[in-house]
Amino acid sequence: MRNKIFNKILKQSIATLGLVLSLGVGLMLTSNTLYATEDTTSICKPAGYVLGFFNGVWNTPLQAANSLDSIKKLMPQKKYKNENIEYELFYNQTGQTRDGATALEDVAEVFRQRAVEFNGVVVNRWELFWEILANSSNEESFIQRIKNIGKSYFDLLKSIRHSITSTTIALQTTFLSNPPTHIDYKVHSTRIKALALEKKKLLLVAHSQGNFFANYAYDQALSITDAKSVKTVHIAPASATLRGEHILANIDVIINLLRIQGIATVPPINVILPLSHLSTDDASGHTLVNTYLNPKRQTRSKVQSAILTALDDLITPNTQGNSGFFTATLTWDGKGDVDLHTFEPKGAQVYYSQDTGQSGFLDVDNTVANGPEHYYASCEPDVLQVGVYKIGINNFSGAEGRIATLQIATTNKGEIFTQSLGVGSVRGSDGDSSPIEVVKVEVTKDDKGVFSASIKNN
Repeated sequence: MRNKIFNKILKQSIATLGLVLSLGVGLMLTSNTLYATEDTTSICKPAGYVLGFFNGVWNTPLQAANSLDSIKKLMPQKKYKNENIEYELFYNQTGQTRDGATALEDVAEVFRQRAVEFNGVVVNRWELFWEILANSSNEESFIQRIKNIGKSYFDLLKSIRHSITSTTIALQTTFLSNPPTHIDYKVHSTRIKALALEKKKLLLVAHSQGNFFANYAYDQALSITDAKSVKTVHIAPASATLRGEHILANIDVIINLLRIQGIATVPPINVILPLSHLSTDDASGHTLVNTYLNPKRQTRSKVQSAILTALDDLITPNTQGNSGFFTATLTWDGKGDVDLHTFEPKGAQVYYSQDTGQSGFLDVDNTVANGPEHYYASCEPDVLQVGVYKIGINNFSGAEGRIATLQIATTNKGEIFTQSLGVGSVRGSDGDSSPIEVVKVEVTKDDKGVFSASIKNN
């Protein structure tokens, strides 16, 4: 078994000294990381805050992006306490994005997530879901309670029941048997871990079903940093468990439906709005823009206050990773040592045995379990190489049967590529020269000197 720690100290000392000498003046060295002495020379966004938004039910990607734009308008300026604020959309897939699908798919997914959240007791009890929506048994036990609350609830129930009996039932059933949730969780968790590694202060803002995803992302962030560096704000939470302050209005039909199902509790109502608000702008009382961020509703100021309070409480993570023009983050699902390899355009190979390249650095190496491992390309225009970067993985030891997830993100666009794959057989150092190639990243520079990074298709 190799001694990665000794290897890293020795090679880092030699390689970083040589690189500094070759680059000349104007740079300072901290650990194995090069920073510009002036921010104006960097082509990356400086470390600061990242506000990540997790969308709710019935959102297409465009609608989710519009919701994030609405949250941006709550912020008084582009910077907070003289630090940069970045905004990222953590999208969760929705049935509304597929031809012939209906909103019922998202309602079903909420049911499934709630079942998992409560120790999986009813995770496969889909007959409860159908009984609740279709009223196949006791009139008094469900539908009468709906009628007693108000006409808007009853109308919504009838609408959902119509979806159940519609011609899309086969498509919905297919969705229920194979929901896309696990894909979203992998994308989100890998990105959250990378941001935490890169010393970003994280604020997770979620609406409706998005709170399930935000809870998971928060828990994943705590594997990298602590609760002082990541906060959450829950809007109209469909989840029973919370990781931070929440805002829930009394007129929220969707969340009230979950409450009266009797399957589990939901967070308490803490904003009282006139019932007349249901008849204007948003009959569900649940949408982010038309109810919770509506300038006519006090919920808007509540959300804004919660966001600003959370930002005030955040501190910079004490982590070892760094931001880059683009980054590669590797995780895997258990014990073992899986290595991240980057082949830079001019021939340098960056991995555990040579963590400093000509254009970037492996600043996080994990030899025990789960990852992450992390490579970042330099933010200095005189160091960053134009060309194709080949990114691969190698099962060095003990990771038989593991599934790895590799994610590429850029300073301007956030996550641009995520793929999960088997790590293959154990190869040890024999696999260092020929790791499994996963993706190629192409860095270009236009006539104005502007760099861009994209995934290169073979």
